[in-house]
Amino acid sequence: MTPLEPLGIPPSRWESLAEGWGLPRYRGRQIFDALHRRGRRGYEEMREIPRDLRERLARELPVRLPEVARREASRDGSVKYGLRLTDGALIEAVFMPGEGGHAAVNEFEDARRNSKFEIRNSNLELASQPARKFTVCLSSQTGCAVDCAFCVTGRLGGGRNLSAGEILGQTYAVLDDLGRKANGLRVVFMGMGEPFLNPDGVIGALEVLFEVLSPRRVTVSTSGIVSAFDRFAALPRRPDLAVSVNAADEETRNRLMPINRTYPLADLVRAMRKWPLEPRRRITVEYVLISGVNDSPEDARRLTKLLSGIAVKINVIPLNEDPTYLPGWSRPGEEEIERFTRALATSGAVVTVRRSKGLDAKAACGQLKGRLEDPRRRAAITPPGRRV
Repeated sequence: MTPLEPLGIPPSRWESLAEGWGLPRYRGRQIFDALHRRGRRGYEEMREIPRDLRERLARELPVRLPEVARREASRDGSVKYGLRLTDGALIEAVFMPGEGGHAAVNEFEDARRNSKFEIRNSNLELASQPARKFTVCLSSQTGCAVDCAFCVTGRLGGGRNLSAGEILGQTYAVLDDLGRKANGLRVVFMGMGEPFLNPDGVIGALEVLFEVLSPRRVTVSTSGIVSAFDRFAALPRRPDLAVSVNAADEETRNRLMPINRTYPLADLVRAMRKWPLEPRRRITVEYVLISGVNDSPEDARRLTKLLSGIAVKINVIPLNEDPTYLPGWSRPGEEEIERFTRALATSGAVVTVRRSKGLDAKAACGQLKGRLEDPRRRAAITPPGRRV
């Protein structure tokens, strides 16, 4: 039987646990609030709780954060953390400081904000002035079996699911290392792994997070695991949803994302149409832009047609290159990025371009590793055929 992890226990379960120990239910809420609202990392600090209860909790439900095994700071203020779990597995999480306030996937500014290619169009939502906010990007698995062809994490293979407690432990390990509280915190599930392949761990973590953060300050990204959409959509409180689409036709998406053979693009779009959206919420469509593969104006027009009628914001992510793991792939130039985004905007789409943080620390989108060696020992990884 899997032992209980205190960081992953929601308030209702803490109350039931207290009751089962012959204590008033409010003791359970006191413990939860001490852990998640007041930032207590040890029961000895919870002076509002009787000593004998503190001692029992320390014996039976010890609080364990992942060990900070390494940290890599970027010039832009981001920090990538290598975190060691109790079984020795290494995962990565990223701290990103001070982002704009109105991006749908709210940890990133629009990359064109200070560019000579800035587009002035009513369909483009440019980021506001930087707010006093920060983001922690979390992993949901110790690897990723989805194997998107443009993602370093996928190149290194799959791993096990993280528990709710391990997911939340990443957040607190990062906050403690930086000496920060949760004020201004935003959380994105965009690190290692596919969140929709770990619904138990991710939903368990969301249940705790939503006690201390607004659901609109939490984003869960998926590559399109259609079978899990209904479970996440049925949550009484839902995070912002981001869907990694990356192509507007089945053939190109098959080459870029092998998961498309199991969950075809047509099925994914149907699931997105069914996703319940409250007023002023949109689904974020993530689109990794790769030179010569999916970056033409015609690709843009097909994408807007595919998503017609769905409340979306298209977040264009110019490829974060990695010559070791993604040989032969290249990021489009600024002219090509401008051409693609203009085609989206003139077709009526709301679009931003992601300014990925932590590039020099290999902390940007698609660059997280955890392990440092491909366990499958691939001799070579060849990019899909380029358009002639």
